[in-house]
Amino acid sequence: MIREILARPQDIAWLPWAVQYFFFIGLACSGVLFACWQRVSSRHQQNPLEFAALMLAVTAVVVAPLALNADLHQPARVWHFYAHFTPWSWMSWGSLFLPLFTLLVLFYFLALTYSRLRAKPLDRVLTGLAWLCGFSAVSILLYTGREVSILRAQPVWFSLWLPLFIFLTAWQTIPPLLATWLWREPQYQAALARWQFINLVLLALVTVLWVSGDNASAQALRHWAAGAQALAAFPVVLWLLLLAMALVNWKKTLSSWVVVAQVLAALTLCWSVRWLLLMHTQTLPKYNVLANPYSLPLGSEGLLAVIGTFGLWVAVIIATREGVRWLEQQFSSEKIVSSEKTVSSEKTVSGEKTEEGEMHHG
Repeated sequence: MIREILARPQDIAWLPWAVQYFFFIGLACSGVLFACWQRVSSRHQQNPLEFAALMLAVTAVVVAPLALNADLHQPARVWHFYAHFTPWSWMSWGSLFLPLFTLLVLFYFLALTYSRLRAKPLDRVLTGLAWLCGFSAVSILLYTGREVSILRAQPVWFSLWLPLFIFLTAWQTIPPLLATWLWREPQYQAALARWQFINLVLLALVTVLWVSGDNASAQALRHWAAGAQALAAFPVVLWLLLLAMALVNWKKTLSSWVVVAQVLAALTLCWSVRWLLLMHTQTLPKYNVLANPYSLPLGSEGLLAVIGTFGLWVAVIIATREGVRWLEQQFSSEKIVSSEKTVSSEKTVSGEKTEEGEMHHG
């Protein structure tokens, strides 16, 4: 007897919105952890690296929840995470972790901005907020990584190395982003290049340990790389390019155009890895021998989503930088006016004392 089993390709469950969320939440957590490290290690009130990293994290943490909400297909589904909380679900815990993380980052940024504008140290407040944001960032990284790595249906994802790999690919973008953000202060380039070099080495180590394993995830990853050599080689080429640029930048200061090229390469590595892991692996067979073809649509569930979120991020960056600059100008003008009033009042008082002295002498 001949039996025919019919199978049909499965639709893609995770949309490009998920890639955008993983990208921006990785930038936000990495920026917060970098700012926390600067706060705990230096505790200087005027630390440009801490302020720039935190401002960068704020811009990313605004965009990330919007992308996640769009990936849920129906925005009303957010309510179900709170109305029907399930402790065994990482996504349910994420519905608590993500709003808390967003609020803590915003409070940290506002407190640091107030401290800079008013020239008040606020060491205890800022240090406490830094620690809270650091722990909250770790919870976000854990939730984001584990909601993917627990899926047995996707062998490539089912690995404890995946959360660490995702974090390190985002962490390596922070040094070149800060170098671009502080392009008028090139004295920080050498230290930032050293940070990036160390991170790239750690990223390579984690990747080698993951790929060389003897589990289902490592075997699936090696099988995928053998069948898609060009796609697998693309992140490796970017990694080699970034490693070479970090070594050069460690020794000498790079021009602003080279730094821009460096940050574009770092962002491309971070984003492309997420696309390959989250989108391309969904096309691989899961329950049958059929591949699941996917073509990027041009609408809001495809290319428009990618372009729109990046455009929103650029708009938030411009608004944040200009808003901070406007506040600095307002406070500096207030200081000038108050100092002029103080000087004029002192002159008036001294003039009155002089007149009184002359009258008394006469």
